[in-house]
Amino acid sequence: MADSHLYDARPRNRWPLVGRAAALRTVTEAAAQADVGGVVIVGPPGVGRTRLAKEAVARLAAAGHPTAWATGTRAAGAIPLGSLLHLAPPQEAASPAIFGQIVERFSAPREKRPVLVVDDTHLLDNASAALVYQLAVHTRTFVLLTVRQGQTAPDVMTALWKEGVARRVELRPLRDSEVDTLLERGLGSPLDAVTRHTFRRLSTGNPLVLRELVQSALEGSALRRVDGLWHLGGPLQITGRLGDLIEAQMQVDDPAVLAVLEVLACKEPLGQPVLEDITGHTAVVQAERQGLVVVEPSGARRQTRLTIPAYGEVIRARMPRARAHAIWARLAESLAASPRRRVDDALELVMWRLRAGLGCSGQELLAAAQRAAERLELDVAERLAVASRDAGGGADANLTLAEVMALQGRFVDAAGILPAPEECDNEERADRRAILREKIEYWQHEAAPALGHPAGERAAEAVRAWTMLLEGHVAQSLSVGTALLARPRPRLPEEATARAATAVVLAAGLMGDLRLVERASATGLEVASAHRTVSPWAQAQVGAARCLALLLGGALTTAAKAVDLAYREAVETQMAAPVVGMWAIVCGFVAKAQGRVQPAQQALREAIVLLSEHDPLRLRHVYLAELAGAHAMAGDTVQADAWLSRMEGCPAPRGVLFDPWIERNRAWVAAAALDLPSAAGYAVGAAKAAGKAGAPMIEALALFDAARFGAAREVCDRLNQLARDTATPATTAFATVATALATDDAHLLEEGAETLHHLGHLLPAAEAAATAHRIHVGARRRTAAKAALVLARELLAECGGARTPLTDLTGGEASLTARELQVAKLIATGLPARAVADRLGLSLRTVNNHLGRVYAKLGVSGRDALAQVLGRPTGEEPHAQELPPG
Repeated sequence: MADSHLYDARPRNRWPLVGRAAALRTVTEAAAQADVGGVVIVGPPGVGRTRLAKEAVARLAAAGHPTAWATGTRAAGAIPLGSLLHLAPPQEAASPAIFGQIVERFSAPREKRPVLVVDDTHLLDNASAALVYQLAVHTRTFVLLTVRQGQTAPDVMTALWKEGVARRVELRPLRDSEVDTLLERGLGSPLDAVTRHTFRRLSTGNPLVLRELVQSALEGSALRRVDGLWHLGGPLQITGRLGDLIEAQMQVDDPAVLAVLEVLACKEPLGQPVLEDITGHTAVVQAERQGLVVVEPSGARRQTRLTIPAYGEVIRARMPRARAHAIWARLAESLAASPRRRVDDALELVMWRLRAGLGCSGQELLAAAQRAAERLELDVAERLAVASRDAGGGADANLTLAEVMALQGRFVDAAGILPAPEECDNEERADRRAILREKIEYWQHEAAPALGHPAGERAAEAVRAWTMLLEGHVAQSLSVGTALLARPRPRLPEEATARAATAVVLAAGLMGDLRLVERASATGLEVASAHRTVSPWAQAQVGAARCLALLLGGALTTAAKAVDLAYREAVETQMAAPVVGMWAIVCGFVAKAQGRVQPAQQALREAIVLLSEHDPLRLRHVYLAELAGAHAMAGDTVQADAWLSRMEGCPAPRGVLFDPWIERNRAWVAAAALDLPSAAGYAVGAAKAAGKAGAPMIEALALFDAARFGAAREVCDRLNQLARDTATPATTAFATVATALATDDAHLLEEGAETLHHLGHLLPAAEAAATAHRIHVGARRRTAAKAALVLARELLAECGGARTPLTDLTGGEASLTARELQVAKLIATGLPARAVADRLGLSLRTVNNHLGRVYAKLGVSGRDALAQVLGRPTGEEPHAQELPPG
């Protein structure tokens, strides 16, 4: 048998096979066992039966097995042996004895047993099925069969696995982690968390649906690469290919079943009684029997949803408009007649009525606008608020519209529609107006008007507690916020409570009072949690403030656990992109503070992508600076410079609170270029600004940076004073390490490294251990040097790619001078000698002389060897990375 022409040579899918290693191993191992006649692969449509069979047969062919491929189809099934005719010799294809000739052909003696793959075996005619059974049972042929779950296969095919001739492998949808892996490998780079979760949800682990969704999104330009991440920035376009594939996969011939799917395409999940009231009980049962819908408990009710949500996207896109209008009208009618206890009922009722072309009252539009704003669906909220105002919604409609505009950062527009004080004639309206007025005055850089609004004064004070913090009045902010939270009467609105709690939590963190951080965050979270379904944003604000305060207070281990949990919850519960983006910022800040530079870079890039259209407080300046600092900690000067340059092009945030933090990142960018005097100068300047604002924890962090950049003697006295004043474990550890750096005390460095490691400061701990190692080597204390080296390497492994001036582990007795180390590290990053000379203001000859001495001292030759010694893996090309635009 000529093996080459028997194998189906259709082009292979360029996406990798993921999550099927065990199934693939079962097939290949079974083929090696003479007593196993084959494997039957069973699974629902699109789960990858054919893909697995192709991969398996390719491996078996590579191992020397003769292979052949056949596919069952409905057309071929109408002809006896129609799917297997191509397996007969060409001159015998019309022979009445074709059955025996195929059996004889596969029975010919060979070193390796032949392999026959039959895809979609459930579509075979009886004669073809009998032939496959004959080959599996009475010849050496190994048969690999795929069967669509829920379809009736010929009885002889079922007999193969029932009688133990063949093994049965059931394919299930991919797990979430496997979907993530498939997406990243298929697209060649990571996706942001919201986009990743959207594809997970729509495909529910079905690889074929997943691939086609991605292809459709790419063709429609909804899926684009932004700052190194794939981002789904618009609605999915349902291409003809995707629509046809989904419809073929669903195989819906019954109009009653199609009606069930159409209703669920307009609203899912949907209560089973409502769905049956619209479509009938029998139709729902039949749709469930066909595996198209799932009925599952939800508390005391039963909810119905589509098995694969992508079905809904296609059905809705292809549904006649009149049919969609009729469904939305029925859904609205059903909801209007219900008690409407769910928090989203008001929004859904209005949206269904509008889609059905029905009218809504001003109050209904207003309630829907408020709920859309709470969900941060700001475009929808604005349209509904405008419609409510036009329908006579009055002051409440204007207040809601102004609140939506403020959430978008459009404070000038919000000021233009803010109702007059006399229109806000009750406590709730007065509080809402006062909060808005305070925001507008601050963000428009206006002075407060002479006329106050006593009815909303306490609510406005909560906003002022936050703006005082931004302006660098930390102690005053703490005092105002604490007083507001301590007085239960009159009651503060939920938003005001969240703002006051956020201000207190951050102020306490800036001052190193971690007990107050926990008390104030508990108060804010208690209020926010009670209204979580109404305003998830408030809970996220207080929770994020707590994580940042823990970071400022030096409790990085606690902060890392808290932010990881909150970030994953935000993604999995499908919170709005701005909420996920906010948590990504905090993840990046905490990871960078720990020294875990790669997770920090990934999280901060994700924040930039997710918050590209949502930055009302102009904080992009801050997290761009953090991203520059994260690249600087990895020794990547090109990326660090590029992100810092991009930061300079963004509007600066209001107030002075963030200035020291931004200057700390400037210091790290200078340190990455090994301009340590400038780096220390930036860090000391940041410390002075933080001290002026009354933020001792930022001052301590900045001074500790300066110590790490070579200015330990200059800053250790002030650091020790701060350690006494704040009495936090972190500031004590900073002072200990700075003192040890100033005095070359290796044992004190090791003590500081252990404390910092316990607190979660991985990179500073690694630097302390690495410095202790070098000091021990210089003093010829070999045992102590080895112990410090082991600790430093373990800590640096946790940091994953961090390279700072203190992480040098060469430990050579003939140590490099500061200038030699500076030149060596720049050369190791891939910069040409001429570029190094220009950067450092040296002649090319001087640089080459320094480099020659470096090679001699370290006993290496060439850039790759130098890079290995200084910590960069061979082959890494930092300058080839994608740079941020402009």
